[in-house]
Amino acid sequence: MLPTSSSSAGAGVLDGAAAVWHGSFGALNWLPDISRWASVVAELLAPAGCLYLAEFHPFSFVLDDETGGTVTHDYFDEGPEASGGPGTYADEAAMTEHNETVEWRHSLSTVVSAIAGAGLRIQFLHEHDHTFYLQRQSLERHDGDIYRHPEGAPRISLTYSIRAEKAC
Repeated sequence: MLPTSSSSAGAGVLDGAAAVWHGSFGALNWLPDISRWASVVAELLAPAGCLYLAEFHPFSFVLDDETGGTVTHDYFDEGPEASGGPGTYADEAAMTEHNETVEWRHSLSTVVSAIAGAGLRIQFLHEHDHTFYLQRQSLERHDGDIYRHPEGAPRISLTYSIRAEKAC
């Protein structure tokens, strides 16, 4: 748990003592303002603290849902995008109410620029040809819960990871 500030101006506000901030798959799509998110993460990190983000690659969402072989969506359209329907990503058959969701897509350059703009030094950006979520039926399961495009199909980035550090 992060300690809280005791100053009257920031009572109840986290005070920047985190050694590591980890963001994982499917977190950023709920946030409309990535620059603000990156600024908050930078504020919460202790000197020499690091951000580690693993996320779905935005390019993978521009491809058609059936085959993943045709660009059908605008890469630079960051939203908002409203959708709805019963169920959840964890259980599509779940009985749910209030089913409208609003999401944003953030280009890779938007995310990288927000992190750098918040004063964090990017140590690496890795792109991966696999995902942990069956985004479309054309993906095949490999090595347990890893999904990739079929052998012989062009490889594209399905996920990415970034490590960035706050200056001392």
